[in-house]
Amino acid sequence: MFDQDEVTGTLVNYYTTCKREAWLYAHHIYPDQEDENMALGRTIAEIKEQNLQDFAFSNLKFDKLSKERGHYLVTEYKKSLKNPEAGKMQLLFYLYLLKIGLRLKDVKGRLISGKSVFLVDASEENLNMIKEILIDIEKLVNMPTAPKFEYKKICDNCAYRNYCM
Repeated sequence: MFDQDEVTGTLVNYYTTCKREAWLYAHHIYPDQEDENMALGRTIAEIKEQNLQDFAFSNLKFDKLSKERGHYLVTEYKKSLKNPEAGKMQLLFYLYLLKIGLRLKDVKGRLISGKSVFLVDASEENLNMIKEILIDIEKLVNMPTAPKFEYKKICDNCAYRNYCM
C-alpha cells in the first residue's frame, strides 16, 4: 500500500501533468530511456551536478537551498516548462516538506527555466492545495490499474507515450 511518505517531487510533477504518467512512475514503470528528452534531461542533470550542490532531505532532492533576508529560498532549475503548473506544484511540495518537516517558518521558492522565473510561496492557501494533491496522489497510486489514457498535446513528446498510444 502506497502512502504519502513515498511521494517525491517528480511524482507531484507527473501527477500535475498526467495522472497516467504518475501512476506508471509510482509503480516503477519507467519511461523509454532512449527517448531524446530523457537523454537531454540526463545531460542537463550532469551539468547541474557539476555546478550546484544538491540539498537532500527526506525523500526529496532539489537544486539549491539558500537563506536570504530572513527566509529560506528553494531554487529549482528546469530545462523547459511545457507545463509551468507542474513545476510550481513540485516546488510547492518541497516548500511544504521543509515547512512541516523541518518547521522552517518562512520558505519561498523560485523556479527557473531559461529566462522565465516563477516565484512560489508557502501561503496557507498553497499549503492546503498541496495537502489535497498528496491525498489525491495516494488514492491514484493505490488504484489497481492505471487511469485511462487521455490524449493531450504534451503526449507527443512524452517518454511514456509507448505505454499509452
